[in-house]
Amino acid sequence: MLQNHSHIDVIPDIHADLDRLTKTLTYLGYRESASCWAHPEGRIVAFLGDFIDGGDQNSVVISLVRAMQLRGHAIAIMGNHELNALLYHERGENSERTSDGFMRAHTLKNTAQHETFLKEFPVGAPHTQDVLDWFMTLPLFIDLPGIRLVHAYWDDRHIDTIRHRTGDARLKRDDLQELAFEKDATRFADAVLSSLKGPEAELPHGHSFTDIKGHTRTAVRLKWWQAGVRTWRSSALSVPRSDDLPDTPVIECGDINFYGAQEKPVFFGHYKMLSQPEIAAHNALCLDYIERPCAYRWNGERLLSTDNLILVPK
Repeated sequence: MLQNHSHIDVIPDIHADLDRLTKTLTYLGYRESASCWAHPEGRIVAFLGDFIDGGDQNSVVISLVRAMQLRGHAIAIMGNHELNALLYHERGENSERTSDGFMRAHTLKNTAQHETFLKEFPVGAPHTQDVLDWFMTLPLFIDLPGIRLVHAYWDDRHIDTIRHRTGDARLKRDDLQELAFEKDATRFADAVLSSLKGPEAELPHGHSFTDIKGHTRTAVRLKWWQAGVRTWRSSALSVPRSDDLPDTPVIECGDINFYGAQEKPVFFGHYKMLSQPEIAAHNALCLDYIERPCAYRWNGERLLSTDNLILVPK
C-alpha cells in the first residue's frame, strides 16, 4: 500500500526536541488522538532519522515516532546518531583502540554527544535495550516509486552495496563491529557510513582550508545534490572562508557521485544548514536547517516545488 502512496510529509532531524516536532506536525495538519498523531486526510510522515541527542526529550520523541510508525501514520529511516548510539552501547572493539570494551569509545567527546540520551537511557538498562532494538529496525534508506529517503547521501554505488548485503537496507547485529572500525572501513562499512554521514572529497593537490576549530584540512564536504556548474568554492559545505578553496570546476572523482538531474526526488537531512530553507535542485532537497524548522509536503510531483516547502513558524 505504501509503495503507491503519493501524499507524504517529510520531516528532518528532530534531535529530541519535542516542541519542534509537535509544532511541525500541528502546522502540517496532524492531530493527536488516542496517544498517536495522525492526519485527517490520511497523509503519512517520512522521518529522516536523528531522533536523539541534543534536546532533553529523547524518550517522548521516540515514543511518538514509534506510535505513528506502528499505526501506519509514519515511516522512518536511521540517522548517524542512532548508529552512534548503537555502537556506544554495544560491547566490542572500537576504532580508537580504547580498552573500555565498547564499539564506540566512551571518551569525553563521545559521551558528551550522547549526554541527554544517556540520562534517559543508561548503558545496560532493559528499557535502553528496547530502544536500541528499535533502532536496528530502521532502514538505512527507503526507495519508493516516486521518492527516495536517506539521512545524508544518496549514491547508487553505496545503495547497491547495502542492498546486496542486507536485502532490506536494515542492519544486523553482526554488521555493527565492522562499522565500528571507521578508519579501516570495508566497502560495506564505507557505504553505510557515507550514506549516514555524508562523503568527503580530496581538494586538488596543494590546496587546503582551515575549519572552525583551526584545524587544517585537505578534504571537504561537497553539495553532492547541487545541479549545474560546480566549483570547489561554490560546492563546499562547512568551510568558514570559501576564498581558501580553488574557484575551479570539481572534477567528477571516484569519491563522490553528484546526483543525476534525471533521478527521482531524494530527501535528506543531517547537514545543519545555517541559511534559510530553499530548493537548490529540482530533485534533491536538504531539510535540516538549524534556525528554521521546515518540512516538505510531497504530493507525487517529479519536480520539487517551493510551494510545497513548508516553513514552520517558531
